[in-house]
Amino acid sequence: MSRNQIITPISQQQQAEVIAATNRCIDRASVLYGRVFETLPINFDLQGRCAGMYQVRGSMRRIRFNPWLFAKYYQDSISDTVTHEVAHYIVDRLYGLKRVKPHGAEWKKIMLDLGAIPKATANYDLTGIPTRQYQRFAYSCGCRTHRLTAIRHRKIIEYGAKYLCQFCHGRLVAAPQETL
Repeated sequence: MSRNQIITPISQQQQAEVIAATNRCIDRASVLYGRVFETLPINFDLQGRCAGMYQVRGSMRRIRFNPWLFAKYYQDSISDTVTHEVAHYIVDRLYGLKRVKPHGAEWKKIMLDLGAIPKATANYDLTGIPTRQYQRFAYSCGCRTHRLTAIRHRKIIEYGAKYLCQFCHGRLVAAPQETL
């Protein structure tokens, strides 16, 4: 594949296969946990580096998939990404999202129960996948320099958002040389 060649998103037929695999996974969880989990809307509107996302907005729940990453890594996506996102949905319905960590013990157990390896992220080659490149800004704490996206930088500037280093828990402040 040449550097400039863009991957074509999955077809309508493949989308139907992904929806069916997602619904089978939800049905399997219903049997495992002895309760009915309703099927969800499934959209293929995710872009960039993320293969899938379980999204909750108010009472609306849905699963979003990246049709470009699914096209490039179809078999991995069907087996891993689908189960990963369904596990987030099941965690939400069993425990609630505010009580657990996104990839915590509950999610890991559900992944294992569904027959999947509980890994939080995948390391895909993104060549040919349309991704947005954000300008990065240098921020520092007590132990290192961090590269925050323009989105987080704007939240700090406009709304006074505060971010902490996940290692030393120090507050991130703009570094002298701002743009990376």
